[in-house]
Amino acid sequence: MLKTLNFFNRNYKALNLIEISFSSLKYNFKYLSSLNKDIKIAPVLKSNAYGHGINVLAKKIDDLNAPFLCVDSLFEAYELLKRNVKTKILIMGYISPLSLKTKKLPFSFVVYDKERIDALSKYQPHAKIHIFVDSGMHREGVRLEDLPKLLEYLKSKTNLEVEGLMSHMAKSEDFNNPLTKKQIENFGKARKIVEDFGIEPKWIHIANSSAILNYEKYGDSLGNMARVGLSFYGIDPQGKSNKLKPALKLTTYVSQIKDLLKGESVGYDFTFIAKNNMKIAILPIGYFDGIDRSLSNKGVVSVGNKYCKIIGKVSMNITVIDVTSVKNIKIGSKVVLFSNKRSDKNSVDSLGKGIPIPYEFLIHLSPFIKRIIR
Repeated sequence: MLKTLNFFNRNYKALNLIEISFSSLKYNFKYLSSLNKDIKIAPVLKSNAYGHGINVLAKKIDDLNAPFLCVDSLFEAYELLKRNVKTKILIMGYISPLSLKTKKLPFSFVVYDKERIDALSKYQPHAKIHIFVDSGMHREGVRLEDLPKLLEYLKSKTNLEVEGLMSHMAKSEDFNNPLTKKQIENFGKARKIVEDFGIEPKWIHIANSSAILNYEKYGDSLGNMARVGLSFYGIDPQGKSNKLKPALKLTTYVSQIKDLLKGESVGYDFTFIAKNNMKIAILPIGYFDGIDRSLSNKGVVSVGNKYCKIIGKVSMNITVIDVTSVKNIKIGSKVVLFSNKRSDKNSVDSLGKGIPIPYEFLIHLSPFIKRIIR
């Protein structure tokens, strides 16, 4: 029976549901922390906690005792603050100076230019900052050759505290890549420059998921903290680790069942035509909700102990599956779209093998889908 909740004084059935296993998140956090005792793990909660739901995770995230929670925006930081999260929050993305004027903010901020330093010094005196060095990825960050000049300028802002030095890796899973080695070399140079200026940041961090999973190749070059996203949620970017536990499960329910005759088609553009008589089921979930269109005629879901292929193109709010082999299927039967068991054919790990990165399956999950954490 579908669970109901009181919604504007009437019963509301949540057809699509994301279940988050906090025990899996906690296990992943402990496992990643155990790989190198000298490197603390800071979970990344940006982009709605990689689709898992930042507001849902806020209920229990303090239990991990992480050094930081990393977010991209001031909005995300506020979402955590509103829910009384006590763990320190590092905002890694850009913030308009106007947004810093309102009141004193209890966050740590990333800086890489004079404009950011000026805004924080003026509107957030005594703020803690992390200097972001562009070690070779060439996105955000101060270029290595410009770092001394920035540090010299920072000397005049005595009301700011340098708490961290950081960078970001472009291809950390490939230690032998010359550009990866160059990034590590440049980050080492940045650490020396900062040290020569008499600055001693408490936190040094460049590592992401792949870097910490391959920590033994990097020695002590990674610093003492890793900003970890995908692996914290139980997914190895390289698809090699069997230690991590996926935390997310996405389910829905069958909304209609019908027979499809040989030669009949399903969905937009007639991309699926039945070779035999078959039974199909309609699901009230589609690409708006996060079922990627790349799964059209390729992906599978599970109904009971049976895998059922997605047939036809995934629509905005509807997906069709082949349930010919499923006995006793009925309207209201539960369907698992994303399994939290890595070995299942419909796990994010398995489904993600057909696309460049599995991040997309997670972050495209609609924020309107109900989420619960267990």
